[in-house]
Amino acid sequence: MSITPSDNQFIPTNYQMLLTSLLPPSHPHTFLSLPISPHKPLVPSQQISSLQLHPVIESALHVLNLDLASAHFLLRHMQAEPAFEAMYLHGILHRVEGDIDNARAWYSDVKDREVFKVTWPGMSGFDEAMRFLGRVELRKVNRGKSDEEEDRELREESLRELKEVIRFCEKKCGTEKVDDASQIWVSMSEKNKNIAEKMITGGEGWRKF
Repeated sequence: MSITPSDNQFIPTNYQMLLTSLLPPSHPHTFLSLPISPHKPLVPSQQISSLQLHPVIESALHVLNLDLASAHFLLRHMQAEPAFEAMYLHGILHRVEGDIDNARAWYSDVKDREVFKVTWPGMSGFDEAMRFLGRVELRKVNRGKSDEEEDRELREESLRELKEVIRFCEKKCGTEKVDDASQIWVSMSEKNKNIAEKMITGGEGWRKF
């Protein structure tokens, strides 16, 4: 797997070197970007976009890089079936920025999809994911109070979640250069497009952007 290479003859690609630079120990993982929002990216965002990866992979890297605006720009083009991986990443993005209600909505939308079930396996996977979001929400409320143990556990779980999603997307989408990503954008029906437009611009429903 690209995220955890072990072959002694392994020669890292630009993608793998960039991914390594966004993960511990190169940079500590941030499970909640508050109180700094927007957060300063860990590396220049151009280093990610210049690789011209599949938009789902690029979005995940932007989330790791704490460049949530760049991630959101891409994910808003992939917020309906069959872009379930992007929909899940949309939820993770909102979780990182502290918008837990929005995160719950996106997690619920993909709870029966393979990418979510791989990341949160077992009969209680969805419940465990909801408990995790609840803990992040509580930490957001109490972020003025020191709790190093809880921060460590949430950081580890957040990193585990993102790594699992990235592994899944690496297998499904690949990490090669994508010259033309226009066919990857989800084409919505007019009805769903209108609903999505209201969610984006009108503040209706769960998803307020």
